Amino acid sequence: MNEYKKSLWISNLIVLLFAVVATIACKMTFNALLIQQQELTVKKVHVEANSGLLDAKALQKLVDQNLFDFIKITHNDLNAPLLYENKQLSIIDAYLGEIKVTTFTSPKGAQIVEYKTKNTRLIELIKQVLFVLYSVLILLSLTINTLYYRLFKKIEKTLIKEITDESEGVTPFSKVSEQLHEQKRLFHRALQNQEKQILQLAHQVNMDHLTGLNNRHAFRKELTDILSNEENQQHAILSIIRASELNTINSQRGFQHGDEYIVSIANIISKVTERYPATSLYRISGSDFALISREMSVSDAQTVAKKLKMQFDQYQALNKLDSIAYSGMSSIISGQLPEQVLARTDMALAKAQTEGINNWAFQQQDSDDNQFGQQHWRSIIEEIIAKRALMLLHQPIQAIHRNMKGYQEIFTRFIGENNSMIPTDTVFAMAQRVDLSVKLEQLILETVVSQCRHKTDGSTRWGVNITSAAIQNSSFIVWLERLLLREPNIAASLIFEMQEVVLDSNLVASKRVFDMLKRTGSRSAICNFGKGIGSFRLFKELKPDFVKIDASLVSNIERDSANQQFVRMIIDVAHRMDCRVIAEGIEHLEQKQILENMYIDGVQGFLIARPSPL
Repeated sequence: MNEYKKSLWISNLIVLLFAVVATIACKMTFNALLIQQQELTVKKVHVEANSGLLDAKALQKLVDQNLFDFIKITHNDLNAPLLYENKQLSIIDAYLGEIKVTTFTSPKGAQIVEYKTKNTRLIELIKQVLFVLYSVLILLSLTINTLYYRLFKKIEKTLIKEITDESEGVTPFSKVSEQLHEQKRLFHRALQNQEKQILQLAHQVNMDHLTGLNNRHAFRKELTDILSNEENQQHAILSIIRASELNTINSQRGFQHGDEYIVSIANIISKVTERYPATSLYRISGSDFALISREMSVSDAQTVAKKLKMQFDQYQALNKLDSIAYSGMSSIISGQLPEQVLARTDMALAKAQTEGINNWAFQQQDSDDNQFGQQHWRSIIEEIIAKRALMLLHQPIQAIHRNMKGYQEIFTRFIGENNSMIPTDTVFAMAQRVDLSVKLEQLILETVVSQCRHKTDGSTRWGVNITSAAIQNSSFIVWLERLLLREPNIAASLIFEMQEVVLDSNLVASKRVFDMLKRTGSRSAICNFGKGIGSFRLFKELKPDFVKIDASLVSNIERDSANQQFVRMIIDVAHRMDCRVIAEGIEHLEQKQILENMYIDGVQGFLIARPSPL
């Protein structure tokens, strides 16, 4: 387009320049005729001038003859020169008729006559010639502009046709066509790459990076779409699958094993549901998966749940875990609220966790779901407390150096109906929700003390975990102090383990607990040590007897030099403060050997022994 405009400007300038040149040429040509015309008038002036003095009357006579546009008479006898000038000449006529003034001097030199002749006919002729010339040039310019415009439009149409026409053939602009098609291909390729990048970004926003599944955001959108589509009512099955051993694996074996556990469960669910194409799997939280199965019948959903349980049981036996995962299911029907469906599914999950290892349950009917769920858990926990339905496991902590005495860490398992195990983390979480956590904690400690009373030989020590709810409950701390004071021999053999993150979040309450344990003769331990930024501050404030290094720092210690330096620093600082250091999550001999060279005091993990009934 710019080149087109440039060409038009150049052509118009050429026409204009030609007009100027033609005007100058005409002027020069007609100047010769004007001079000839003026020479013919010279004789007339000579006759008049030689006849005597030209006065005003003689001048008027010459003017009346209409031969002059300008005449000036100078004589010695005249007071002032006589002058006549045609004031009616237009600028154009003055320019076209412009010639030099002719001067005539009388023989005796007494009289001088200066004049220009009037050339009206010649000027009119020049104007007619120039008019014809300018008209031709204007028509020429318009013709050129029209031709340029039509040519441009034709080129434009041809190029558009070549751009849009994919057929192979001879074209007027073959090279241009090749370049255009190449640019078109490059543009489409760039556009496809951008679309691909946008899709990848959208996929990343909705993706769980550990498992590669869609995340909670995508799940919520899918669930809302189904429930809000009231015109075309849809039916689906929602399943919530909870990985029950994640916290235990993370704390005992490290986060890498926890990640492997989650990925394995995701693979099991995907494999079981692969024959149902309308099924979508999501990871909606650390330990929870959601399964939406469109147009699936209740019987098919139950079949899937049974297959999942069978696969979970096999995985449990292979990896020697207490449980793997539980499934709660419910129907999704358009028009319901998301909270209504989720509460119903959560209720089914709660039932599944109390009905057997890796079990499942289906909740179809609506009720006061939240209230019914709490009442359900309250009755289960109250039954556990009333029947003292719990089992204690122990895992030894092996002393490495002579200046440390090993002990047995105690774990709790809860027993439900038909002697089925109920997930420990779920029981503690629901006990806190229904305000029974203190009673549950008291039951566990009473059972531990009772077991220790019969098993202790004065040399065995026992490690007991205290939850965050218990640490922050003043009445529980008073109760525990009285219990330990009543049983001084057992108190001396107990080591109370508390999570670093819990202690760091409420330092005042934590210091009160540690001081109480020192008064009663018991010992204290900070477990999962080294995860928080306040780890070393707890050394100074709480002065624990033991610290248990978090399993995540140990899992790759044989390959991670940074972890080795950090663990060595923890050991050095702890030993200076007369604190013993234990490494959790030991699974390989190489890990144990490296830690022994760092002068670790004790080790715990599956390499040493697995938890076993007390």
